[in-house]
Amino acid sequence: MTEEKRTIHIRGIGHATQIPDTVVLSLTLTAQNKEYSAAVKIGSQQVEMLREAIVEAGFKANDLKTTKFNVQAIYENEETKDSKSTRYQKIFSGFECSHDLKLTFDFDKDKLNAAVDTIASCLAEPKISIAFTIKDVESFNDKILKTAAKDAKRKAKILCAALGVKLGKIINIHCTQDESLFDEDTCVCAKYTPGKENSLDFAPEEIKVTETVDIYWEIE
Repeated sequence: MTEEKRTIHIRGIGHATQIPDTVVLSLTLTAQNKEYSAAVKIGSQQVEMLREAIVEAGFKANDLKTTKFNVQAIYENEETKDSKSTRYQKIFSGFECSHDLKLTFDFDKDKLNAAVDTIASCLAEPKISIAFTIKDVESFNDKILKTAAKDAKRKAKILCAALGVKLGKIINIHCTQDESLFDEDTCVCAKYTPGKENSLDFAPEEIKVTETVDIYWEIE
């Protein structure tokens, strides 16, 4: 009978923080018309107006990326009353064409102000939301995992020294997430209210991510 190996299981905790270095402007355009083709045409015209606006703000037309396009029928509730009850009936009112787009660029307050001011005054009247994220996601994720692994090893050495045993080779490593720890779509968000004359003066909050890694060692 082989002797069962003695093991130690340690959970390491990794942390990483970083000031966002990238701005993501999310823009939504909507157009409505009784006719399907007219709604789509108006929607296309809105996108062209928006592209012209970002070029005016110093960007390239193809910097504006479409993330979602949708055309759907819309209905209104029509109220009908009789002597005994009130009924509601859905009445077709037309089609709604919607475009979701985004504009991503390096964070710079002046550039952000120029972009928002120009886009907000565009006749297409897009809804605007502002988010801040990290450009080099891979390096940020690597940093989290490295700090988690170092934390686990530090704890393992302390425990082994206290118990009078020797830390052996690693026999298993398990990370609690198989997906990217920090996804590029994970952002620190801010609200934009149109109509304010004051320039935007954002100081984005640090992005903070914590991850754990479980490491199993042999002990001798």
